[in-house]
This record gives sequence, structure tokens and C-alpha cells, in this order.
Amino acid sequence: MSQLSPEDIANQLLNARRNRRAWDPADTLPLARMDDVYAVQDLVTDQLDLDIGAWKTSPLEDDAAPFVAPIYATDIYTSGVEILASDLFVIGIEGEIAFRLNKDLPARSQPYTRDDILDAIEEMLPLIEVVETRMNNGMGQDASLKMADNQSNAGIVIGTGVQGWETADATTQDVHLTANGKPLHSGKSKSPITDMFDLMAGTVNVCAARNRQIRAGDIITTGSCTGLDFVEPGSEVVLEFPGIGRVEVSFPIK
Repeated sequence: MSQLSPEDIANQLLNARRNRRAWDPADTLPLARMDDVYAVQDLVTDQLDLDIGAWKTSPLEDDAAPFVAPIYATDIYTSGVEILASDLFVIGIEGEIAFRLNKDLPARSQPYTRDDILDAIEEMLPLIEVVETRMNNGMGQDASLKMADNQSNAGIVIGTGVQGWETADATTQDVHLTANGKPLHSGKSKSPITDMFDLMAGTVNVCAARNRQIRAGDIITTGSCTGLDFVEPGSEVVLEFPGIGRVEVSFPIK
């Protein structure tokens, strides 16, 4: 087994992005520290020289601060977009609830709270996350490598924003996801996140501590409500959250 530095891993992921050649981690050891995971993310982001327009987030075990990963502004699409299948190594999809914020949330002496987040929300968004991996057998790799690879994000597709987020509950929300008319999920959300706004507060605090502050207009996703499904090139995907909205994306073969 080999222990690669954050710089080595960042270079491998950058090569995969630029040359469309997936990295084979082979016997690469997991990253031992979250600081190393974030170092890889930062190195890739800085080298790509792309603005961040959204953030993925998920809770970690043992009440640790949430994990966060950047989503680049160039990878934020509106409903109805066509994303070429040839631009992706694999095509994963997840239906999510997300929120756009209306103010900058820089580092400060006191941590941001749930109430601070509620006060900073501009709109709630139905969203399809497009999931891929820049690694061979990426979904089977160690969690630390997937997190370093921006948690396998290829982009997000957003629907029209709505109000009424104060009572939103990802664990009870109905959600329907189809590919080419075939149901992939229909019924109650699969999300384990009992309080999306508390999770978002932790996300903002992690970003502020890492000098990657959340800015007005940024979007925060809150985890999958449908689970992860993989679809074939040529698929047309539709997500519907009753009472929230609808999102569509297709992956044509050209």
C-alpha cells in the first residue's frame, strides 16, 4: 500500500478532469485526516481556478462537524438542461432539497446557529445532483478519497425556487424520481437528516473556519432524498417534490 500526499492525489484528480482519463487509486492508502481531504479539494479548486457556487454537506459520525465539498458555478444548471453523457465517467442521480442564501456569512467569533440560517435563506430549491467519479471503481473507493474528489459531484440541476422552507422536513417529504418514465423512487423521502437547518449551520461554520465563506447567492444541498441511482446514457430524468417543484435533466448521446 502507498501513502500519497494531498498534492499527489490532487494532481491525479486534476489529470482525470482535464484529460478524461479516470485515476486508478490501486493500493493507495486512505487519507488519515480531514485536513488532508480538504487540502486536496482546495488544491483542485485553486488549480481549476473556478468559482464555487454551491456546497454539498453531510453529517459525520460522533457529532463531528459536517463534511463539506464545493460545487463549481460552472456545474450549476437549470431544469431542462442536456448534459452530454460523454462528458461523464458514470451517470449517478440523486433527488435533493436545497436552499439558496441571500447574505454573506463570513467567519466570526460566535458560531452560526439554526436561527441565523433561517434568517439567511432566500428560497428553497428542488434539485437533482449529478454524481460521477474521477476514479476507477470510484464508488468502491475509501470514503476519504471520495470526499477528496468533491464527494463525487459532477453538478447540480435546480428547479424554480419556492418559499415556505420554515416547515420543510426532508424525512417526511414525498418525492418521485423517474428515468425514461420508469420509477426509481416514489413515496416518502429516504433522507436521514432530521434537521436540515442545523446541518446547514454546521456547514457554514466549517466553510468559515476554512476561509471558504458562504456568499450571498450560494446554494447548500442537504443530502439525498431518493438514494443514489445510476442511469444509462440517453436517459431522461424527472424529479418531483409535491408542493416544492419539479426538475428535469437528460443525458443525450451525441
